[in-house]
Amino acid sequence: MHGIPIGLWDRSPSLPIPLDILLDVVQHLPIQTIMTLRQTSKAFYAVTRLRSLWALLLRTHVQEQNIPIPHLNGRLLDFLSASELEQLTCDALALRSNWANPNPDPKREVDFYKPTEPNSRIIFMQFLPGRQNRWLISVTMTVQPKKFVIQCWDVAIPYPACIAELTHMDGPYGGIVINDDPSSPAIIAMQSAQTEILTIDFDEEDPESAFVPLGAIDGVREVHLLSGHTLVTRRPGDGGEVGIWDLNDLREEKLQLVNPSLLQNDRCQAMLLRDDYIVVMRQQTIEFYSTVPRQNIIPTLGAPIAYPLSQHRFQWRADTVTMSEQVSWHAAHSCRPCPINIFIRFGSIYPWPVNILHHFVLAPNPAYVPGRETSLYNLPYLSQPTPVQTIGSPVRLFGASTVALGKYGTALWLDSHTEDWLGPSDRGQRLAGKLVTVAGDPSSVNWQDNAKASMVFRVREDDMWTKVAMDEESGRVAVGHVSGAITLFEYA
Repeated sequence: MHGIPIGLWDRSPSLPIPLDILLDVVQHLPIQTIMTLRQTSKAFYAVTRLRSLWALLLRTHVQEQNIPIPHLNGRLLDFLSASELEQLTCDALALRSNWANPNPDPKREVDFYKPTEPNSRIIFMQFLPGRQNRWLISVTMTVQPKKFVIQCWDVAIPYPACIAELTHMDGPYGGIVINDDPSSPAIIAMQSAQTEILTIDFDEEDPESAFVPLGAIDGVREVHLLSGHTLVTRRPGDGGEVGIWDLNDLREEKLQLVNPSLLQNDRCQAMLLRDDYIVVMRQQTIEFYSTVPRQNIIPTLGAPIAYPLSQHRFQWRADTVTMSEQVSWHAAHSCRPCPINIFIRFGSIYPWPVNILHHFVLAPNPAYVPGRETSLYNLPYLSQPTPVQTIGSPVRLFGASTVALGKYGTALWLDSHTEDWLGPSDRGQRLAGKLVTVAGDPSSVNWQDNAKASMVFRVREDDMWTKVAMDEESGRVAVGHVSGAITLFEYA
């Protein structure tokens, strides 16, 4: 107890409250009240310096509330001192207070990287998960000459610097996906004339040599998901089979996902992979598959085939979909699946999507038995997503519309909503967001119609933004411009 024996505390005539009871009381107090209590006496000063108290406060005030912890940088909580745990607790609550403010206040704002070629624009941005929360991946497209530049930025230094750069000019380019597992050496999968698996040498002094190839798959494929040592692709064209690959053996697919009730050219919009199942969101359906390979009933050449265990069909076709599992302390400690947030902007009969973001939740199946194999009789989620809210988010004709969704429940988007600050206008953009909190029980979800953004991070009077990325743990937001420049906001 860091110098305060329990028996000595319990025998104190001025404070007869047993220490364990005092800790039970203090954990329910606001942090600022605890800081005030620290100044009232030497005894309370000593108690509020206990490591056990700050471990308890970090858990109850931060972790159990599913609040990200900034500045952790991969350190293990079990090896941190009382003062370090106190600092992490205060930093996490300060970031959440600023982040959830109707107008979050950036502690730092910096513009960096502007290509020298004209007609260059940012077409992709994403923070690398983990890895000390310091790396941002961007892709810049230049029209003349036609090329794509993939870059990795160190954003933890005062002025972000490019530490890795790869220029793609020859052959088709179909995009990249980032590995959601920070422990995997494979960081990026790129779609071109072949599917390339790349890692990054963060210690390489020459940025043009820092992207290191790890392997490749011949043929043109769409890359949709990279998770650990698993890659998920889709063949373009009428067949459109979805294939699951093991990066340790790229000679052939490990499994094919086929839905006989659909046209297989119905493109994939989002995917989420777990131990023995995958959730696939297409333009109008959401499907659940087992990823355990089994021998085909009818012997065929090629990889084993998996058919949907369940599926749900939406009434309208989606224009864009963003899907993310939401961190849940209680679900993780009960070995239950975490809820999955889905944000959809549906298409319309016009050349632009509808002016509404639809928020759905895939709720965990109460009958699911953890530890048993996922099957038709043991599904981890209910098949039908639960509608939670609709959020007004107007987009003009040809206007930029992009959504980023974080695992701690932050939805962040670009739209053309200008009425609140500029009035009716044919130009202008808003960087807005909303914190979503979902429960595992679908019956406890309260429908909200015509909800509004709860946070407005920034507005501008022109249409220069194209893409947005965020890292909830570090409190960073990055916005890409049509000029190829990037603006970084830090809120921690």
